[in-house]
Amino acid sequence: MSFATISSKGQITLPSDIRNKLDIKPKDKVEVIIRDGEIILKTVPSFRKLRGSIRRKKGSAHRAMELAVSKHVTEGDK
Repeated sequence: MSFATISSKGQITLPSDIRNKLDIKPKDKVEVIIRDGEIILKTVPSFRKLRGSIRRKKGSAHRAMELAVSKHVTEGDK
């Protein structure tokens, strides 16, 4: 069992064994769910981890997708 302490700013640090098991890296997103009085954290796939999972297409639609992904990866969620 792993424990985390809530800071004065309401932040927690996930224990390294959990981060390693779930391959959670800095700036990865997690979904926070409240269910039946419990807090549930779910990992959210990032664009970086999905790279290569979709077959490439040619044309302007593909170029627009590449630009959108590139912008997300370089700028992140500001």
